[in-house]
Amino acid sequence: MIVAEIMHKGVMTVERSTSLQEVSKFFIEHGITGSPVVDDQGVPVGVVSMSDLTAHAAGLDKPKDSGYLQHLWHDDPPHVADLTFEAGITAGDVMTDFLIRVDAKAEVRELLELMKSARLHRVFVTDQDKLVGIVTTLDLVMLLDRLLEEKTVKK
Repeated sequence: MIVAEIMHKGVMTVERSTSLQEVSKFFIEHGITGSPVVDDQGVPVGVVSMSDLTAHAAGLDKPKDSGYLQHLWHDDPPHVADLTFEAGITAGDVMTDFLIRVDAKAEVRELLELMKSARLHRVFVTDQDKLVGIVTTLDLVMLLDRLLEEKTVKK
């Protein structure tokens, strides 16, 4: 099975110049937790996530490990709609300035190894360096559910 078979086609993006307030609204409206950041020509230049927004709102620097927010919020995490951001701060200011990507023709096993080793929740899919899709951990859970269902039906 290849990545193109399980990815979401098309990717919702935000522009580098989009304010953090607009990014958080975009995330809420679309039920997503991260998005590629594109320049004026639509070329991907980075990625911004809920963790980036939350860290910025809390005045934290970029994370050094994946659990960097756990100590801050404990059992009462803030809702993204409640976060406030300085005026003039944009997606380009807080984004991670690279995208972890996988080729659309890569085997799903390669994708799984990448996500596991880098502890990623989303990987962007490219075809000849063009952004064509995304695979998230939820997509993988849905794939597992489908495979288990198929296995049960075959019995």
